Amino acid sequence: MTMRTASLVIGLLATLCAGPAFAGEGEEDPWEGFNRAMFTFNDGVDRWVLEPVAKGYDVVVPDPLERCIANFFQNLRVPINSVNGFLQGKPLNGASDLGRFTVNTTLGLAGFLDPATYFGLERHDEDFGQTLGVWGVPHGPYLVIPLLGPSTVRDTGGIVVDSALTPTWYFLDTAVTIGSRVFDTINARSLVLEDVENARNAAFDFYTFVRNGYLQRRAALLRDEKDVTREVDDALYFPDEPVR
Repeated sequence: MTMRTASLVIGLLATLCAGPAFAGEGEEDPWEGFNRAMFTFNDGVDRWVLEPVAKGYDVVVPDPLERCIANFFQNLRVPINSVNGFLQGKPLNGASDLGRFTVNTTLGLAGFLDPATYFGLERHDEDFGQTLGVWGVPHGPYLVIPLLGPSTVRDTGGIVVDSALTPTWYFLDTAVTIGSRVFDTINARSLVLEDVENARNAAFDFYTFVRNGYLQRRAALLRDEKDVTREVDDALYFPDEPVR
């Protein structure tokens, strides 16, 4: 995730960004047998555990509050975006993200609100997987990680580094941090219940749909295409408003 909410959810969201299929897709997925098995497992966890819990949560929690909660967790990831912006040689983006974090943490009531957007401090979706790409590291084969979802060899390394940069690990008890991740995942999933269901119903092969959507989204993020980094993520996390 950016430091991911949970890649299982992000992987499902990535399907909604899918455009035309890649040429030479098979070259991206030499481990397809393993990946399909892991995808089936992850999809089962979502269908039988995460989705039912998210539906119950959605009944109890009003949509505006869900969006405020998503804002809060998104704000916690902004320092990681900023560090990666600087590492990628984008000092203006890195500084903008620092300003965004400061404004939303103070005026935005710990990040539950998003006044930084109104001040022109744009959100940048950066993570260490993208940083490695900017440094010239190839993405390597597509990889589905158990419980964490779609990735690549390069992005998997990025997840490890971004997780180490997550400040909550150093200031909160491990159980609290893990619990907050679970809560964040349920909240994020509740915001896209209908979208994910529509993606499942529309896809002839949901595995291929997810893979293509993930790979295309990552390529677009590496090119800093704003319609992906801002507008698409906003539509996913806040369907009227995300990351990551």
